[in-house]
Amino acid sequence: MRTDNSPHIIAAARSRAAATRERAVAALRRMDATGRSVSFDAVARAAGVSRSWLYTQPDLRAEINRLRERHDKAASAPSP
Repeated sequence: MRTDNSPHIIAAARSRAAATRERAVAALRRMDATGRSVSFDAVARAAGVSRSWLYTQPDLRAEINRLRERHDKAASAPSP
C-alpha cells in the first residue's frame, strides 16, 4: 500500500499560499511607502503574482482600492 503523502502536499500548498500573500503585502507596503502609484497590475508585477489572484483576495483588493483612491486624491489636490 502507498504511503499517504496528502499532509505533506497540503502543508506545501499552505506554505506557497502564505509566501504569495507575504509577497503581495510587502509589495503594497513598498509602493505605499515610496509613493508609487498603486494598481492591480503594478502590485501583481512587483509581487510576482497574477492580477486574477489579487482580485480573489478581498482584503488585498480593498487595500489596493484604498491606496489607489488615496493616491488619486493626493495627486489631484492643489499644491500650496
